[in-house]
Amino acid sequence: MTMDSALAFWLSYIESRGGLWERSGDSALVMIPPQLQRSLGLAEEFAVTEHADVAREDGVTLLGAGHPLLMTAAEDVLSADDAGVLRLAVPAAAPPDGERLLEKARETLPVNHGRVDAGGLVERSMRQVLRVGAMVTYTASADDRFCERAECWVDVPSGHELPEQAVNRMRRLAAEGSPARVAPDLGPVPPALAQAHRLLDQTAAGRCRVLASGSARAAADAELARARKYYAEALASLARRQASAAPDRQALLAARVDSVRAEEGRRLAEIEEKHTPTHEVRPYRLHLLCVPALRFPVEVMRGARRFPLVLEWLLPAGMFAPVRCPACGANAASWPLVAAKTHLGCSRCLPNVTARRAGQQPATVPAPRPAVPARADGQRKRSMPDSAKRPPANTEQGSARAADAVARPELTPAASGPMAPAARPKPLSHQALTKIGDKLAMEFWSVTGEGNLRALRRLCAPGSPAAAAIRLYGSAGPTVAVGLAAGERPERLTSATANRRDSDVADTRGSLHTGRATYNYLLRWHQDTRLVTEVLPFASGVGSRMPSLEWLLGSASARVFHELPEPGCDLDPVAIRLWRKVPPAQGLPLALRCLAAWWRISDGTELLTVHRPGVLAAAIHRMVGYRAGEAGTSYDAIAEAHRVAAADTRAVTPLLQARLKLSARQPW
Repeated sequence: MTMDSALAFWLSYIESRGGLWERSGDSALVMIPPQLQRSLGLAEEFAVTEHADVAREDGVTLLGAGHPLLMTAAEDVLSADDAGVLRLAVPAAAPPDGERLLEKARETLPVNHGRVDAGGLVERSMRQVLRVGAMVTYTASADDRFCERAECWVDVPSGHELPEQAVNRMRRLAAEGSPARVAPDLGPVPPALAQAHRLLDQTAAGRCRVLASGSARAAADAELARARKYYAEALASLARRQASAAPDRQALLAARVDSVRAEEGRRLAEIEEKHTPTHEVRPYRLHLLCVPALRFPVEVMRGARRFPLVLEWLLPAGMFAPVRCPACGANAASWPLVAAKTHLGCSRCLPNVTARRAGQQPATVPAPRPAVPARADGQRKRSMPDSAKRPPANTEQGSARAADAVARPELTPAASGPMAPAARPKPLSHQALTKIGDKLAMEFWSVTGEGNLRALRRLCAPGSPAAAAIRLYGSAGPTVAVGLAAGERPERLTSATANRRDSDVADTRGSLHTGRATYNYLLRWHQDTRLVTEVLPFASGVGSRMPSLEWLLGSASARVFHELPEPGCDLDPVAIRLWRKVPPAQGLPLALRCLAAWWRISDGTELLTVHRPGVLAAAIHRMVGYRAGEAGTSYDAIAEAHRVAAADTRAVTPLLQARLKLSARQPW
């Protein structure tokens, strides 16, 4: 008998109502309290089990999913009140100081046209967080119903949902929370509660859309086809009878035809309604959590202009609470803040400012003096700035100067995508392309050596393998991608740029010299946006199809297959499986393409409610590996590697392709 089973829930329910139970082999003997004896119609002693063979042999009651006793217990638990105010304990770890908070603010709160500076002293505070739990019942059809437990954590002051990482950390502490000693201010709670209900309803509606495009739609189409065939045959029969009927029967048969057509419309609408997924949200938990926090006043600087802003560091979560745009209230995590000339807004309410910034030419970086004359093969060898050779400094002034020196346009995902043919600029000349590629390579590897994560993110296209490498390893992502050993930093580089006539992606390749070894690199970047899409360990240009990593020589080859460090971020179930399966077989470059493709899917969470993570990971692995021309990426080979059925992988592939739209120009 497992304590995770439905039987374990029922036994804990009986125990909470004053009953007793003891285990006896594979069954349990339960002493039912008098009040439950009357309400459930049970004897004082009651033997139950969850094993069918035990129930047949020993004559005890089989208690499994769907049993009336379980349904009654669940209904009783859901109808009970679970509401209150809890105060979370302060973690025992030392809280971050002002310098650390400023560093985190600059890292997690990018501001276009501005910079975050400290604006006051750090103070202790309490932040309200609303925890809402609900039971969501989904009706996929008249015959298919299932339930799931859903939770939503909403930051009360901002009205935005907390990120999953913060929720996972705070959920453990919420179970040990103590009642609040002082009554909190309940004024801001109703808007946050309404927002929590909207979020739960939107999530459930998204799952219904996935159900509507899956097996439920297939069943509906099959039943609709049978109904249409039946009524088509009935109308054809009436038409034959009409053709040979006497004139006095023509009116009667015509009325029958109209009746059959009306019945067909009614029946088809009835089938559609029967197979339309619906959901019902039933709240059962409402907790107002008082979370200890650090209040950190900051100022967003744009030249001499100062825009005040207050951030709060949630101590149990180890991150800042969601930040509202001061102008429109949008979440700054989704819409980066923008410091305009007159006020502080975001890229949602100030799209013109962001668009103008996206249309500017990249900021030029002073070219260093060449270490040696230009070589005959067209590559230029240059020394890295001294700041790039040293580990990143901890001082705020140093990181601020580095961010300003390499500031580049912040592009929205729409701006970084392919341009319409009419809006596409003229192709760049070879000389202009080489100049841009050389500057981009120097800038990219300089900020990598400095550890300037904010500037590095601005150099990479959103949703690209380069962005995936930074998400995994932060500022060390590019060095890991080309196979540098831990602790090595580029000191000198060579670069040469070329492009394909049939592609808007340019390739800048060369060598990185670290003082201990030399590594090949390849930067693939968009000519329209000047943003890096891929960082590869190759010495020659590539397209959507990549050369085999088995041809890599030296220690870099092993480091992109089997000696990869563990990621520094939390991975979802699909990303975990991709990370465990792809690098050992095809190396880090294909793994980054697979992760970039999965993270581009906006409704990945909804897909996980319908399809197993292993099936989704196998489908992504096969689709991206096929586009890259990798060996061993057939349906059967990938299914065997991920230990799933090849038929399941084939079935989910069209759903993913409809979202990703993979092609030779978009291989991830």
